[in-house]
Amino acid sequence: MKFSANQDLDIPQFELFDRLSNFESFERQAIRRGVSVSRQGSLVSMSGLKWNCSFKLRGRQRTALIELVEFEQGHSVSFYVVNASMNIRVLLDLSALSVNQTRLIATSVLEAKTLAARLLVQSLKLTRSKANRRYQSRLSQITNMIVQNA
Repeated sequence: MKFSANQDLDIPQFELFDRLSNFESFERQAIRRGVSVSRQGSLVSMSGLKWNCSFKLRGRQRTALIELVEFEQGHSVSFYVVNASMNIRVLLDLSALSVNQTRLIATSVLEAKTLAARLLVQSLKLTRSKANRRYQSRLSQITNMIVQNA
């Protein structure tokens, strides 16, 4: 199942990209929310960058491996998230609307690996419009947080 949303922001493209690629900031935010995060790889070279995350969701302890797949300076970032029941591909693409405006396009593709995950994806398909609104709303919240935390 594929989710896609876009957000227009009043910030230059390369400045927004710098904020999106400030992975240490996102790590600290995750830790504050109770996620156990351990990074593999170097933030300097961005090659082979992975995060092992462990968190509690819906009463159960979950783990996920997040891998930085693509890092095109100033334009796009792509992640691949793997956990026991689902694989998720996330693409964040930036395009300049003007000198001081940027459009962020976020796309996530969910791939179920277990029966329970297939049922979850199927229920999301049945409520696609509500799920898309929630995805757009969450993207808006995240981008507002990024813009405010200059």
